[in-house]
Amino acid sequence: MPQGDIMNQNLMPILTNISKMPIHAFQFDTKNDRIKVNFSKNDFNEVNEIIFDQVTSFYYKDHDGQEKDYSHENINSIMYCGHQPYELNLPEDDDMMISIPNFIIELNDSNIFIEAQSIVINKEQYKV
Repeated sequence: MPQGDIMNQNLMPILTNISKMPIHAFQFDTKNDRIKVNFSKNDFNEVNEIIFDQVTSFYYKDHDGQEKDYSHENINSIMYCGHQPYELNLPEDDDMMISIPNFIIELNDSNIFIEAQSIVINKEQYKV
């Protein structure tokens, strides 16, 4: 079995368990190409934080147009979608470079699309 398939089998259950966890804070560190999500601590959390590392692009889409603070909200889902095509409905421009996200974080009425080289969950790194 290819190494990427083994990694995906290990990563997917962890990402599924992160769904519905309450968010404490989002940190967008563009200087170090990272997005960090910290979760509120409780007795049931096995995951304290996730870090999207070597982020080459991210796109935030707010479906209802309202400005929000997502601290203390729950992640509806977090998905690893590899490098599958996903339509972002961006304006057409022949010169525009479009990256393809490999992670999607769904929050209530919003989504964050992230293209990252790896994800770190509780200090364990997964190359994607």
